[in-house]
Amino acid sequence: MTLFISCSGPVPASKITDISDIKAEIDIYQSLTDQADNIISVALYDKKDKKIGSDSITVSVNQKKAEYKIIEQLYYTKSYQYRLENIPPENGLYQVEIQLANGKKFVLGSINALKISDPSHITTSESTTSQNFSIRWSGLYDVNKLYISKTFDKKDKENPNITIATPGKTDTLNIGKDGSYSIPKEKLFKPDEKLSIISLEFTARKTGTINPLLLIGSYIKINGSHDNPVYFK
Repeated sequence: MTLFISCSGPVPASKITDISDIKAEIDIYQSLTDQADNIISVALYDKKDKKIGSDSITVSVNQKKAEYKIIEQLYYTKSYQYRLENIPPENGLYQVEIQLANGKKFVLGSINALKISDPSHITTSESTTSQNFSIRWSGLYDVNKLYISKTFDKKDKENPNITIATPGKTDTLNIGKDGSYSIPKEKLFKPDEKLSIISLEFTARKTGTINPLLLIGSYIKINGSHDNPVYFK
């Protein structure tokens, strides 16, 4: 989600008279083990890409009103957004609506909730660098990305009693609900460094349906993940 940050205030609600005056960016984070465990943020912009924000404009998700928040930033700047949490889906959906200051009501967009899945269906081989490291998963409905990152420990050259953790690059895989992947043991080794953690992030991402009358650039997106760190001795 992109938040507009400005020293000037948001666009006055009175200047927003129709849905065609609005670009909406709707971001939902949802747990993959509980659909009602979620955070929903809505950012609104006008035709000049200036942030819209006002108590006179209300945003709701599944008939629950969002809180209009003014967030203090660094250097005397502010950001503006509508936000709410822990909203159960209705009929498997999150539906986002808006009421303008002039009383007009519109649906901004809707999106299917992410299907829940069991993180215990993620298994890995023994955490050793002497063999390939294998990952298996099953029944991870809606999960479509696997992010794999490694952290290595190395001794400080000037003070060998100090260990420095150095993160490696993140590998991204397109995956389905069932699958497996193996990291060759050669990738688990670095000269003068010791592998300490492999972080596995199984992520589900989807895009929903936005009102076609909104300005170009509008979207509604949802994501959630199972995070599975594996520690090496």
